[in-house]
Amino acid sequence: MNDLDLEIPQCVPVMTLRGVVLFPRAMMPLRIFEDRYRQMLDQCLSENRMFAIFAEREDVTHEEEHLELSHPIGTIGLVRVSKKHDDGTSFVLLQGLRRVKIKSITQEHPYRILEVEAIDSIIDDSMDHFRTQLSRELKRNMNLGGIVTNEMIEFLTPLEDNDAFVDLTAYSICQETLVKQTMLEENNLSARTSMLLDELTNENDRLTLVKEALDGNCEEDLGYN
Repeated sequence: MNDLDLEIPQCVPVMTLRGVVLFPRAMMPLRIFEDRYRQMLDQCLSENRMFAIFAEREDVTHEEEHLELSHPIGTIGLVRVSKKHDDGTSFVLLQGLRRVKIKSITQEHPYRILEVEAIDSIIDDSMDHFRTQLSRELKRNMNLGGIVTNEMIEFLTPLEDNDAFVDLTAYSICQETLVKQTMLEENNLSARTSMLLDELTNENDRLTLVKEALDGNCEEDLGYN
């Protein structure tokens, strides 16, 4: 059985992190240094090697900050690599497995444990059309000197699983936490792809305008020579 098809436990320990969104199949490097998360990691490694990443909400009051309130949907991951250092900290490489939503908090100390429910994507017939458009915009972004690289396209293009293609693309190119979180929470894969496509198309249009402006300035400079 593929590790990505592992059964998701009902209760999982969680790291609640500000500005961090993990997608299924994506690889996330982490430095574990807080005492509570060191304990969590030791427990995970002795059991199923799984814990979840939930993005911390930023729309909270000053009085709520210590509560580490999270968004309702996150991703459970599998520890692929764990290397402990002499100072007690650890380097971890976590691979996302499944989207999960919070049902309840079963433990807060020494680290948070959540009761979760796995979420599957809803896939419809329009997905192939959206994937074609997204592939086109990825190449356009690369040609415009954007964030997309040739190596990224070579990695993404062969993926037959549309879910994996979209999630890994979103994880790789989206920069804003709330945008990534909104995509993570969208169950319909075509809708998620459309959101990603809008983001990328808008960025490509911006890059095109910048390029045209720079090219125009170059032509004006040449006119004075």
